[in-house]
Amino acid sequence: MAIYKQKTSRFWWYSISRGRNLPRLCGSTGKEDRNDALAVEAVLRQAHAGTSTRERLVAVIDALTGSRCDGLPLAGVWDVYYGWASRSGKALADITVRQRRRVCVRFAEWAAENWTAVRDAGAVDRACANGFAEFLSKSGAADKTRRNVIADLGTVWEGLRRVRDDVTANPWPLVLPSAESERIAAFTVSEELAVLNAADDAGHGWGLACRIARHTGLRYGDVARLRWDQVDLDKNVIRLRPSKTARHGIGVVLPLCAALHKALSLARPGVSSEFVLPEHAACYPNPWQGKPGRFSEVLKKAGVNGRHTFHSWRHTFRTRLAEAGVSDEIAKRLGGWTVDKTAMRYDHDGRLGELAVAVEAAAKSGGGKN
Repeated sequence: MAIYKQKTSRFWWYSISRGRNLPRLCGSTGKEDRNDALAVEAVLRQAHAGTSTRERLVAVIDALTGSRCDGLPLAGVWDVYYGWASRSGKALADITVRQRRRVCVRFAEWAAENWTAVRDAGAVDRACANGFAEFLSKSGAADKTRRNVIADLGTVWEGLRRVRDDVTANPWPLVLPSAESERIAAFTVSEELAVLNAADDAGHGWGLACRIARHTGLRYGDVARLRWDQVDLDKNVIRLRPSKTARHGIGVVLPLCAALHKALSLARPGVSSEFVLPEHAACYPNPWQGKPGRFSEVLKKAGVNGRHTFHSWRHTFRTRLAEAGVSDEIAKRLGGWTVDKTAMRYDHDGRLGELAVAVEAAAKSGGGKN
C-alpha cells in the first residue's frame, strides 16, 4: 500500500520501497484528504527515482504544502501559461513554444540562483526584470536576442495576468531594449558579392540559400524549409505561406528573377529530397548543429563584419527594390513590410507581371549576375 492510516494520526502516511537491503522510506504526508496525500506520495516517488527536475519538484511541493509561497512558483510559470494559451485557442508555432519554454526555464533558473527573494511570478518586479536584462547583456547576448527574450517573457506574463489573481503587473516591457539600438544592416553591393562568393566556397547549400533570400526577401526559416512543390520553375514563381503570416492564412507569390531561376534550375536535377535545401531543413533552426555550419563563418570568410546576419539579405532585398525605384506599395506586396491588414494579403496573381519587373530590377541593382 502506498499510503495508509495510523490509529494515532489524522493524516495519511506513506511507505516507499528504496530497494534491496534498504529500509523503506516512511512518514506523514501531512494531508487528511486521501487525494492530496497521494499527490504528496507521488512527488516523493519522483524525487526518489530521479525522474523529475528539482525545480519542478519544488514547484509541486510548494503548491501542495504552501510552505514557501502562496503564489505561482517560477518553475511552474510555463505550465500555467501554456495551459491558458491552449485553452484560449492561441495558435503557437512549434518553434515559438520551444523558445518561450526555454526562456521561462532560463529566467526561473537565473532567479533561483541570483534573485532568491523572488520565488513566485507575482513578486517579479521591475528591479528583478532589470537584473535579468543586465544578466543577458553581460552574457554577451545581442540586442535583438535580448529583445526577443524579454518580449517573450512579457507575453507570458500578460497571459498569467489573465488567469492569476496574484500576478497583477507585467514589468518586462519596462526593461525592453530599444529596437533601434542594434539594427541589422543591409549588404553593400561589394559586400553582397563577397558574401555570395564565400557562401559558394562554404558549400552545404549556403550559396543557394543566400540567393533565395537575396532575390525574395524571405527569412531564414522560410528559406531553410522551402519545398520543391512550392517552387514552380515553369511559371517562374515561388508560392508559400511565410511562417510569420501562415497562421493568418496569408500567402505569397514571389516571381523568380533570371539569376534565381537559373540557380534553382541547376539545383533541381537529381534531387530526391522534398526540400530545396535538405541539409538546412534537417537541422533548422540551428544550422551550426549540422553540416551547414554557422553563417557567421561565411561572413567572416567574406571579410564582412559589423551588424550583419543572414537576415541582412531581407534588408538587402528591400534596399535594392528602393534603389531600382520600385514603389513602396509593390515592395510591401513582395516582402510584407507593413502592418496594414489589406496590404499584408499580398497573394496577387493578377499583378505578377508588375511584381516580376520589380524583382528583376532589384536583381540588376545588385549586379544582376548572382
